[in-house]
Amino acid sequence: MSAIYTGSVLGIRELTERQREAARAELAWLETDLIRRRKRLAYWTMRKAQAETMDIPDELRRKTLHFHARATELVASGERLRAYLVAELIEQPEHQPAYHYAH
Repeated sequence: MSAIYTGSVLGIRELTERQREAARAELAWLETDLIRRRKRLAYWTMRKAQAETMDIPDELRRKTLHFHARATELVASGERLRAYLVAELIEQPEHQPAYHYAH
């Protein structure tokens, strides 16, 4: 029999119960914040489409593109953080299988 490693490849450490509660609370906050970020991205996507199709001053067009890019970055960073928090909570010992051996 050989041992098979089934842990996370992300290097996730084992959390105490207090740390798990903090991670769950942060995940809950992040979920509501991602809704706000996605709404903001939808708004700036609409404005970007308008800036590309309408005749508006160049300065306003540049600002619109800047804010659209920033909104895109905020959504992407929030999604990355959410994915890491979910992986961190799922990879805790009570979620791992009881046997880690190949037969």
